[in-house]
Amino acid sequence: MGRENEGMQYSSSEMGTGGKAVHQASEQVDGPLGRFVEDARPTDTCFGLVPHGSQELATNYWQFYTNTCDWVVALQYNLTNAGLTLLQSKINYDATEPPGR
Repeated sequence: MGRENEGMQYSSSEMGTGGKAVHQASEQVDGPLGRFVEDARPTDTCFGLVPHGSQELATNYWQFYTNTCDWVVALQYNLTNAGLTLLQSKINYDATEPPGR
């Protein structure tokens, strides 16, 4: 049930459900990220699944690889924090105005 608090509406149960869902989305990134990090890792003789063709191509692939890893790690971090923030907000709202009141 939604409640209104100083002009703002919120639903304790929806906030909790949303927080858990966002946090779980973060956890679902682990497997694909780990596989990408291992399977697509550049080596001295190849980058990803493509044989090493030129230094320019290898440099471009390395940039793609590191950018992709960094982006997915940042996404996972942001999803985790968003989920935890929603859950903490639910706790804070429920502490000031318990559900069912």
